[in-house]
Amino acid sequence: MDYEKDFENNIEKKDPESIVPPQENLEDMPQENPERPAIDTTSPAPKVEFRNNKKSIGRMVKRFRRKLIASFVAVALIAAIIGGGVTGAVMKYYGAQNDASTQVVTRYLPLDTTSSDESGILNLIPNIYKIVSPAVVEIDTSTAYRSGYKTEYVPKGSGSGFIISTDGYIVTNNHVIEGASKITVKLLDGRSADAKLIGKDPRTDLAVLKINLPNLPVVKLGDSSKLQPGELAIAIGNPLGDSFAGTVTAGIISGLNRNLQSDYGPVKLIQTDAAINPGNSGGPLVNSKAEVIGITSVKLTSIGPSIQDPFGLFQGQSTPVEGMGFAIPINEAKPIIEQLIKHGYVERPMMGIGAQTITPQDAAQYNLPVGVYVVQVQPGSGAEKAGIQPGDVIIKADGKQIKSFEDLQSVINSHKVGDVINVTIWRNGRTFTVPVKLQSSANFQ
Repeated sequence: MDYEKDFENNIEKKDPESIVPPQENLEDMPQENPERPAIDTTSPAPKVEFRNNKKSIGRMVKRFRRKLIASFVAVALIAAIIGGGVTGAVMKYYGAQNDASTQVVTRYLPLDTTSSDESGILNLIPNIYKIVSPAVVEIDTSTAYRSGYKTEYVPKGSGSGFIISTDGYIVTNNHVIEGASKITVKLLDGRSADAKLIGKDPRTDLAVLKINLPNLPVVKLGDSSKLQPGELAIAIGNPLGDSFAGTVTAGIISGLNRNLQSDYGPVKLIQTDAAINPGNSGGPLVNSKAEVIGITSVKLTSIGPSIQDPFGLFQGQSTPVEGMGFAIPINEAKPIIEQLIKHGYVERPMMGIGAQTITPQDAAQYNLPVGVYVVQVQPGSGAEKAGIQPGDVIIKADGKQIKSFEDLQSVINSHKVGDVINVTIWRNGRTFTVPVKLQSSANFQ
C-alpha cells in the first residue's frame, strides 16, 4: 500500500484551498447587509483562478515525515532508558544475591585470567597439564645381581614422581623405590639421569630422590586443608611405564580424611575418582590452580587378594570396585619431605615397645583389662629404662584412658622427642604408674 500517495490524496480532499465552491446564483444568496450597493449583475462574472497546491502539499508531507521520525526516536530513547534502568536493577539485584556462587565459579576459570571466553574455560585442563607435566618424572628401578666379575641390573618396576626444587629434589612413594639397587629418572623433555635416594619413610609411604640436571622445571605445592568434596582433581603420571608416560586423567575430590589402616597405624588419605593405575604411584594430584594437593598412592580394584594396595590396607572377600583412588594429602607430606631432605629420615617420638590392642572381647576371654598389651620392649629404649616388661598392659598415658594402640600412638605423637609422659601399667592384677622418656625413632632404625 502506497501510504505517501494516499496521504497526499487525503490532503487534497481536505485542504480548503483546493476545493472549488459550486457556482451558485448570486441573486439567491442572502443579503447580510441590505444597505450595501447593489451589484451589477448584468456584467459578465470574472473568471476565478485557483493556485496550484502541489508545492504546498509536498512541504506538508515533508513536515509530517520529520515529525513522525522525531516521535519514533523519542519513543525509542525513552524505552531504552527505562529498559536499561530495569535491566541494571535486575542485574544488580541478582549480582548481590549470587555473589557467593560467582566466587566458586571463579575458582575454575582458566589459568590465563585474561581469557574469559568459552574456549578459555574448555582449555582449563590442557593449561594445567602444560604447567605441571614438565615437572612430572618417570621413575624406573632395577635390582642388581652378580654375574661372574660383573654386576648386572634387572628391571624391577616403574612409577612416577615430581620435582619440587630447581636443585633436583623429587618426591615419590616409598613403595616405588623400595628394594631398588638403581633408580633412573626420565623427564618429559627427553632427558634422563641416575637418581640418588635421599631418604624414605615406610610409615607414610614417602621417599625423596635427587638428580643433577640444569634448568629443571618445578611444581607448586598447594594447601590440602582447603579442599572440598566435588572439587576438580587431576592426576598426572606414567601408568604402566614408559609407553604411557605423561598420562593425564581428571575427576573430582570424592572424599577427605579417609581413615585407613596400615601396618604402621591409621593414615588419612584423599579419595578421588580420577583414574589411577600402576605406575601412577608417586605422581601429583593437582587442583584447578595447577597446585599439587596430593601424592597418588593407592588404587582399589577389589577388596581381596588382587587389590592394588601397597599400604596393605584392605583384606576380606574379593569385591570389585571402581573409581576409588587415594592420595597422601600434601599438608601431611610436607613435614615428612622436609625431614627426609634435612636428615634422610623422619624423627618421631617413641616409647620403644611392640604392642597390640586388647579388645573388650579379648579382655573378657583372657581376664585382662582393655588397653594395649606389650609384646616386646626394645633394648635401651625409654620403655625399658622405665621398667616396662613384655606382658604388661598399658591402660593410661598422660592421664588419658588407653583402649587401643591408636589411642597410645595419638598421645605419643602429641609430644616431641625428649618429653616425658606418665604411663599407667596393669601387671598381674596390680596397677602402677611410671615416667617414660620419649626417644627418637631414628635411634632404632
